[in-house]
Amino acid sequence: MQKHFTYENIAFDYYLILEERKTLAATVYPNQSVVVKAPLKADSGRINDFLIRKFRWILKQRRYFARFKSQTRKQYVSGESFRYLGRSYKLLVRKATGEPRVSLQHGTLTVYSCFPQNRLITRKLLEGWYSAKTGKVFAERLALCFELFGYADVPDLGVRKLKKRWGSYLEKPHRIILNQDLIQASKAQIDYVIIHELCHVKHKQHNKAFHALLKSKLPNWEKLKTEMELRLLS
Repeated sequence: MQKHFTYENIAFDYYLILEERKTLAATVYPNQSVVVKAPLKADSGRINDFLIRKFRWILKQRRYFARFKSQTRKQYVSGESFRYLGRSYKLLVRKATGEPRVSLQHGTLTVYSCFPQNRLITRKLLEGWYSAKTGKVFAERLALCFELFGYADVPDLGVRKLKKRWGSYLEKPHRIILNQDLIQASKAQIDYVIIHELCHVKHKQHNKAFHALLKSKLPNWEKLKTEMELRLLS
């Protein structure tokens, strides 16, 4: 849940995650978002006192990240980072000795290309690799998540680029659409999006019944949602 904090005439918003833990912790992400994790029974006073103690550190971290301009477009050259299933991998572009291919091994995403200096070809090879992985992983996660529900028919699965959402459910023709960028998230976070959409099979609106069903299937859904969006949008 999103909260607001003000101290010494400086204000910022932060995301509060309540979970099974004994201590409080704060994290500042590259997009300058602040996440506070607190015990389930922590009251607002305890959280506020914690933020006051961490105030200088939070400001320092936010100012540090503010110095860097985010790179919105990938250059598809060696050394760049690409996300896959919740982890970041360094890209290495090498000359292919056989067929062009993409390999993920030992923490490195390697593109073997006949034309390693051609960034467009590197991009197409990577996109093809991501597309193949996306279809396989999403289908596997949908099958596992579907077992949590008592529905008769598994929805069809579609994958596409979505601008403003991670997924959607279409009653007709009974299909779940997932954002192709979700392949960058962890499997647990992908499961959250799929379970969210499966809940829409029964409840079309985000009402109390919907959230009760979602929580019964995935008690930590808020934590997964917040961490996924902060990491993927950073």
